[in-house]
Amino acid sequence: MGPGEHRPHDEQYWTRPWATQLFAGDLLEAIPFGVQDTTIVTAEDGEQSGKHFVGEVVFGYGLLVTPTCDMVDQHQAGEVGHPFRTIALVVPLSLVLEQTGALGQSENLLISRDAIVPYMYLPPLPGVLEEVSVACLFRRVTIGDELLRDPPRRVARLQPEGRRHLKVKLAAYWGRARVAADGLPLDERDEDGVRGASWPPSPYDPTEPRF
Repeated sequence: MGPGEHRPHDEQYWTRPWATQLFAGDLLEAIPFGVQDTTIVTAEDGEQSGKHFVGEVVFGYGLLVTPTCDMVDQHQAGEVGHPFRTIALVVPLSLVLEQTGALGQSENLLISRDAIVPYMYLPPLPGVLEEVSVACLFRRVTIGDELLRDPPRRVARLQPEGRRHLKVKLAAYWGRARVAADGLPLDERDEDGVRGASWPPSPYDPTEPRF
């Protein structure tokens, strides 16, 4: 059992941005994660232990994890509800495996079923993510909405199947709850009402598509 049963197929993840507003699951570039703790706790025999990536990252790709409905004011459709955006670090899986000995034993499980709770599997995206990557759900930063507009930082977004899978992963990580994907709606409420009519769809998007 693998893709299609426990996670979406690779072709069901990425698509170009198309909405005037941000959605949970949007991929953002040049996100400031800051210089964070890079200490690695090792076993007595010197091998790297644990499965949490703690390598140094100053700027990088990030996956938006703030709930879509929480970013839009419920009384004035399309307006920003609040300025805070929570973004999870996205790094190549190979980089994580170099550092985390415990995760290396579960690489196939992560790729086929996305069953490693602290991470979300993300397939390659030509011109953006050149190899299999992971969103580190345990490693996040909160920044202001204006930073994502100037300069525009949204480069891709998850398709409906990928966005729904993100909710499953966040429930597993934050609530340690097992949620069935088919029990969640595939689309966000009224999402067709924020579809952009031209490129770029919104101030969050560069003037030329990235892929």
